[in-house]
Amino acid sequence: METSRYTERVNIPFKISQLILILGLGGIGISLLYNSIPVFILISLIPLLCVGSILLLRYPWFILFVIFTINYFILGISRYVSVEGISVIMEILYVLALVLIFIQAALFQNIEWRRAINILSITLCVWTGYCILEIINPTASLEGWILSRGLIFNGLIIVVITSLLCTRYSILKAIIFCLSIFTLLAIVKTLIQYIIGFDSYETKWLNEGGATTHIIWSGTRYFSFFTDASNMGANMGAASMFFGIAAFHMRSIACRIYYLCVAILALYAMFLSGTRGAMVVPLAGLALYTLVSKQTRAIIGGASMLLFIYVFFAFTTIGEGNSSIRRMRTAFNPTKDASYIVRKENQRKLATYLKHKPFGEGLGLSGDGLGVKVSRRFTTSIPTDSWYVKIWVETGIVGLILYLGMIFSAIGWGGWIIAKRIKDLELKGLLSGLLCGIFGMFINAYTNSFWGQFPTMIIALMGLTFVLNGPYFDKDIAVSYTHLTLPTNSRV
Repeated sequence: METSRYTERVNIPFKISQLILILGLGGIGISLLYNSIPVFILISLIPLLCVGSILLLRYPWFILFVIFTINYFILGISRYVSVEGISVIMEILYVLALVLIFIQAALFQNIEWRRAINILSITLCVWTGYCILEIINPTASLEGWILSRGLIFNGLIIVVITSLLCTRYSILKAIIFCLSIFTLLAIVKTLIQYIIGFDSYETKWLNEGGATTHIIWSGTRYFSFFTDASNMGANMGAASMFFGIAAFHMRSIACRIYYLCVAILALYAMFLSGTRGAMVVPLAGLALYTLVSKQTRAIIGGASMLLFIYVFFAFTTIGEGNSSIRRMRTAFNPTKDASYIVRKENQRKLATYLKHKPFGEGLGLSGDGLGVKVSRRFTTSIPTDSWYVKIWVETGIVGLILYLGMIFSAIGWGGWIIAKRIKDLELKGLLSGLLCGIFGMFINAYTNSFWGQFPTMIIALMGLTFVLNGPYFDKDIAVSYTHLTLPTNSRV
């Protein structure tokens, strides 16, 4: 009796697979008979989708790698292939990740919900609530609010799914290693543009308006597969911090050499971007590192490097024949720069207009390029040229204070965690690199709106989440080390 029941249970999956096979073959036959190629492709992909679903159920953290990868390359791909609804694609992935989390919780009870509770997720809840209430702003636009949904919800979702799916130190190391590979690919693309030249698609983009900001008096600004040179420069500056700091803390000599090479190449690519504001990223990153490292050698080394860089660009003419160095040098004397003067004048005009608007004009109604498509008004006609100014215009001084407080409190708390609670030196180095690079990018966001673009926002929010969850990774390392060092007969 029991044997027959067991046999019946075993045969159920086999019968289901037979049914799927028969239906699939039938669907393929009908689609070919009626020459319906899209249906044929869809049905043919069903086995792949089934396998993918099984793998995601078994390894739910894999969706993080999918999100991370698509986030890094999707805008670069869109320059060659028309990709409609990029934000929608990413939102579908976010929803899929949340569904996986709830399935894991229901089936296996292996989700540690407390991991998602940290200073960043809590303040993001407040920010999300504030942005939702922006819909009742008297000057708000419903269309602008809907188009700004990424600013409202995506940050919180990213932090939650990262906290709940990246639960092992090995996963963290793998994501950072993937970032190093992506960085190298971005560098290679930059070098191709620099040595060989732009391809037909990039030339088309330049001819359609990109040349205005990328082929200028100081030379050509290279952008790799990023949205623009500013975005590329900031990310390369951050990468130099990510991997430069990590290189001095890795256990593996090979990893140290590899990450150091990535850092040096990333710094070179940053200069090729011709983005003056990107100089702030490694400078601010080094400054923060001197605070969180708590090592006399690091403090002296960081301070010396900062002083050297400042003196080199501010008080010498060394390398003036190089267009990249020449342009970077102008960042140390901004009052003589025409673009800086224009930006300050625009901010003065906006300050006068927003004087009696503490909650801003409304989401999506700044002059960042999107606003003019929603509504033609004063705020959409003035370029923001800054992520901070964009937040200020759309959510007011109240929203700006809330947003800055949210990010800086997360960075500050993350620095305290690294300095006081992380014991493993390799983990300390990886988290320090992430935090310093992200801090540099956020400071740089004053000069450009790249912070809210792909791939910066997801990299930054994931990185901050890793830092804030550092104690969990530290515990994981300690447990793994204890397990490896215990005598065989003492293990449970």
